[in-house]
Amino acid sequence: MTVVKNNGTAVAAVEKVNEVVTAVVVQNPVGTKTKSVNIASDLIEPSNYNARKTFDADSLSELAQNINVHGLIQPITVRTRGDRYEIICGERRFRACRMLKLTEIPCIIREITDEQAYDLSISENLQREDVPPMEAAEAYKQLISTKRYDIPSLALQFGKSEKNIYQMLKLCDLIPSIAKLVKEGKLTASAGIVISKYEKKIQEEILNDRLGKDGTGEWCYISAGMLENRIQNCYTSNLDNYQFDKTKCLKCAHNSNNFDLFAEGSGCGKCTNKKCLSDKQKAYLVEQAQAIALTDPKLTFIGEQYGYENEATQIVKKGGYEFKNVQTYNLHSYPTAPKAPQTTDYKKTEDYDKALAKHNKAQEQYDKQTAHLEELKEQGKIRVYAKIGDKKVNLYYKEVATKDTKSNEQLIDELTAKKKRNNEIANEKTAEGLKELLRTEQIPQSAFTQDEEIAMYFFMLSKLRRCHYPIIRLKENDYYGLTDEKKLKIASSLTEEQKAIIRRDYLYDHLTDCTNTVADEKGSILLAFSKQHLPEKAETIVNTHKEEYGKKNARLDERIAELKKAEKKAKAKTKGEKTEQTAKAAKHEEADGKAIKKGKTAKQTVKVAERSKAEAVGCELQY
Repeated sequence: MTVVKNNGTAVAAVEKVNEVVTAVVVQNPVGTKTKSVNIASDLIEPSNYNARKTFDADSLSELAQNINVHGLIQPITVRTRGDRYEIICGERRFRACRMLKLTEIPCIIREITDEQAYDLSISENLQREDVPPMEAAEAYKQLISTKRYDIPSLALQFGKSEKNIYQMLKLCDLIPSIAKLVKEGKLTASAGIVISKYEKKIQEEILNDRLGKDGTGEWCYISAGMLENRIQNCYTSNLDNYQFDKTKCLKCAHNSNNFDLFAEGSGCGKCTNKKCLSDKQKAYLVEQAQAIALTDPKLTFIGEQYGYENEATQIVKKGGYEFKNVQTYNLHSYPTAPKAPQTTDYKKTEDYDKALAKHNKAQEQYDKQTAHLEELKEQGKIRVYAKIGDKKVNLYYKEVATKDTKSNEQLIDELTAKKKRNNEIANEKTAEGLKELLRTEQIPQSAFTQDEEIAMYFFMLSKLRRCHYPIIRLKENDYYGLTDEKKLKIASSLTEEQKAIIRRDYLYDHLTDCTNTVADEKGSILLAFSKQHLPEKAETIVNTHKEEYGKKNARLDERIAELKKAEKKAKAKTKGEKTEQTAKAAKHEEADGKAIKKGKTAKQTVKVAERSKAEAVGCELQY
C-alpha cells in the first residue's frame, strides 16, 4: 500500500481497481479534523443543486485514469439523505469512480442544511478554473435568486470584480438559441455578453440575420468590440440625432448607456427600442407641424404625389390640413437656427468662448433673416410651405408676383368655397363607402323598423300614378315638382289606405313594364293580379287569344299529320328499293365467282398438257 500526501491530506492509493483502503485524516478549512469514510457507490446519488450540467467524456476518462494510478486525492463531500447519501461537492470525481466500477468511494460526510448544501455545491463548481461561462452565469443567478447574495458579496466571495459578476449574469438574458451557441463554443462569452444587453427581439434578428442558428454566420468570427460596433450601427439609433424631449430616454432600460452598470456612456445614448423611438419621433413631428400651421393660417403643407409618405405626414393629412404636391427645387429653404455650443465639448475655456462668440454672430444673422421673411409673409409677397421630414418639419418659401397677391378677403372666399366642396366630397365618399358596405356585408336579421318602412314608401312614391294623386293629397301639377324632400315628408305620414295604393301602383308599374309573357314567373303574377282585380275582362282576353291561336294550332296539327304520313311512305319505298338492289348485287357476285373458277380450271388443264408434251420430247432426245 502506498500513501500519497497532497496539500495536507493523506489518503490510501488504489492498488486494485475495486479495492480502496479507508482514507485517513482530512484537514478541513477551519482547522478541525474530519475523517474520510468509504461508502458504497450504489448508495451515493447526485444532487439537483449542482450548477454543472455538462461533463466531457474525454475529460472524465482522463480523471478516471488518474484516479486509477494515484487514487482519489480529494474525497467527495456528501450528506445523509435517509439511508442514502447526496453529493454536495465532487460529482465529477464520483462519475470517474463509477467509470472504474469502484464499489466504494472515499467520502467526507457533513451534516448541513439545504441552504448550506445549495451554496456549497454551487460555490465548489464556480471555483473551478475550467467552469464553462454559461454554467457560471446560471450558478451566479441561482445564488442571487436565494436573496442571500448580491453582486458585491459574490465578487468578494469568489475573488472577482463586480463588473465581471454583472457581465456573467447578463449571459442569462440571452435567448436560448444564442445561449446554445455560447455553450457549444461557437460564440465567445465576450460576444454573448455584448448581445445579451439587447432586447429579445433584436437578439432574434441578430441570430437570424448575422449569426445563424448553426453558428456559421459572419458575426460569429469577429471580436466582441467589433461586434458591439456593428450591432449599434445596424440595430440602434443615436438619440443625439433627434430633437424631441429625451428626458425619459436618459433613464430608459432600452438606452445603450444604461446597459452596463459600470460603463460610462457618452451623449444621450443609443436607442434599441425602434417602436418606442418611432412613436416618440412621430408624435414630435405631428405636434411640431400642428404648431407651425397654427401660427400661419396661410401655410400649405407639401405632399408626395408618388413618393413615400411617413406616418407623421399621414396623421397630419387626416387632421384636415391642406397639402399640395409642390416640388421643393422650385422653393427656397428657410434659414436653419445655429446650434449653441456646449461647455462639455471644449477642454479649454477660451475655446468655448470663441465658439460662443461665433454662435452669437450666427444667431444674430439668423434673427435678421427670419424677421425679414416674416415681414414679406405679412405683406403677401411670399408663400410659405412646410414639408414633414423624418427628423423635423422643414420650411420653404416662394416669392409671389404682384398680380398673384391676394387679400385676406379673397383668401377667405377661396377657403370658404373649399370648405363647402370638402363637405360635398365627404358626403359623396360617405355614400360610396356605405354602398360598398351594403354590397359586401351580410345584413343581420331583425324586425322591419319604422325607418325602413318610410324608406320603402319613399322609393315607391316614384311609381305612383297621377290618377291617384288626390288620394295622397297631391295636385296634378305636382307630377313635375315631386321632390325628394316632399316624398320623404309624405312617406313619413301615410295612412293604411294610402300605403295600399302606393304598393299596388308600384306592383302595377313592374308588371306592365317588365313582363313580356304569361308563361314565366313574372307572367303568372301578372295573370293572377289581373284576374284578382278585373276577372271578367281578364278572362275574356285569355279566352280570346286561346281560341284564336287554338284554331291556328289545329290547322297546323293537320298539316303536320299529313307530312308525317307522306314521310313514312317515302321511307318504306326507299327501304324496298334498297333491299332489291342488294339481292341483284349478290346474284352478280355469285355469277362472277363461277366464271373465275371455270377460267382457272381451263388454265390448269393447258399447263398439264404442256408439261406432258415437254416430258415426251425430252425422252426422245435421250434415245
